[in-house]
Amino acid sequence: MKTFERAGEQGMSLIEMMVVVALIAMCTLWGIHSWRSYQQALKLEQSAQQLRLYLYGVQAEANNYNRSAVLWGISGANGCVGTGIRPSDCRNAAGKIFALHEAGIELADVPEKNMGFYGLRNAALAGHITLRNPAGSVRIVLSVRGRLRMCSETQPLLGIGLCQ
Repeated sequence: MKTFERAGEQGMSLIEMMVVVALIAMCTLWGIHSWRSYQQALKLEQSAQQLRLYLYGVQAEANNYNRSAVLWGISGANGCVGTGIRPSDCRNAAGKIFALHEAGIELADVPEKNMGFYGLRNAALAGHITLRNPAGSVRIVLSVRGRLRMCSETQPLLGIGLCQ
């Protein structure tokens, strides 16, 4: 079998090879950054869903037993939300509480006023709780009629729309 070679051709030059390696390195770094951002957004969304599920449980219990469930919150990286008497920190909290366990997520905005659920008519004292990490912040809003909604404060986040 005959092979055809042009005179003076010997393959890729060193500069061409370095350009290819640099392009591959840039694409890899971009991919790693995007993956980390996605992971942070996913952790934030999952923590917000868990907090909302906790609040639905508190709401159902208040509705079923015709009780008032006043919420308290302690902000920070190891923050928590609960009902009843507010403890000095999350380690001293008694009863059912929601505590943050994911690294990098903080309970950023906890209302100072009483927020909670009241009795059989599914009434509530409105307020919001905000979770935050480097990917953004998610606000969980409790309306007067007892509806719980989630919205993103800065940018749309994995199917969670912007706050209006």
